[in-house]
Amino acid sequence: MDGSVAALEDRCCHRAAALHLGKVEGNGLRCMYHGMKFDGDGRCVDIPGQTTIPKAARVISFPVVELDNWIWVWMGDPELANPDMIPRGISPRDPNWNMITGSLTFKCDYRLIMDNLLDFSHVTYVHRKTFGGSNAYAETLPDITISDRSIHIERWVYNEPTPVFTWDAFGGPDVRIDMHYDYTLHLPCTFLMRFRHFTAGNVTDGPSNGQLVLDTWTSQGVTPVSEDKAQYYFSWGASSETDSPGIAPLLERGVKAAFREDRETIEAQHINIQRDPERAFVATGHDQAAMRMRRILDKALEFENSKSADAA
Repeated sequence: MDGSVAALEDRCCHRAAALHLGKVEGNGLRCMYHGMKFDGDGRCVDIPGQTTIPKAARVISFPVVELDNWIWVWMGDPELANPDMIPRGISPRDPNWNMITGSLTFKCDYRLIMDNLLDFSHVTYVHRKTFGGSNAYAETLPDITISDRSIHIERWVYNEPTPVFTWDAFGGPDVRIDMHYDYTLHLPCTFLMRFRHFTAGNVTDGPSNGQLVLDTWTSQGVTPVSEDKAQYYFSWGASSETDSPGIAPLLERGVKAAFREDRETIEAQHINIQRDPERAFVATGHDQAAMRMRRILDKALEFENSKSADAA
């Protein structure tokens, strides 16, 4: 094995066996039903019991790139695959950051997770035991910038209690801080955020004039599995300049607890939607980013589907 990555359809060309049940051999994958072996491009390179390999003996392969410790697979038109479109995060191997990683399985429509990431007013209520649930999240609207393939959101929260999960590091619930959220949700489902803590300053608009005490970064990816299931991958960590002993475990416990709070809420929401999928939602001012992202996503899906139909 040379360490390179490949992405193949989970279907053998012989009898449609599931290739995820196969066995990696060198730089190839052997189907463990009848033993055909395929290279990273999907070409069959070995058929037990015969030397002639039909040209049609291949499985579908997808363009794939390994970047920032993530594996990116392009499942649309291969001619449109463009590595420059991949949003750049911070790798857990980056020496300037102390990152923790994890994943969760959500039993829901993946778009509900995207809605959650684009509306932080839920922090006040869903995360009252982890991030603190300050009313400021629900009472203020963020600055939103929209592009063809992403939505960028920035917000300041001033003179608020430090999040519950950081009490041990920053002195308890009476400590006041300013917080800056700077995040982008990229199509199809990639969330990148820089989240910084400052000692409480004396401004209520624009950057804090307090001292930076914690600088964190998170990369989060939502991977649809089915209509009712999604896999949620994430990393989160502090910069080496603001890291200190004990910060990484605090972040890990707090972040994972918060994501479990999200999961409980979103999975219950998904069940309600399934019971009555045609019932309309009532929008509020906080829904602007999520509604715009739905339209951007729908447009991209429509384009992909039209390309697939043309190819057929």
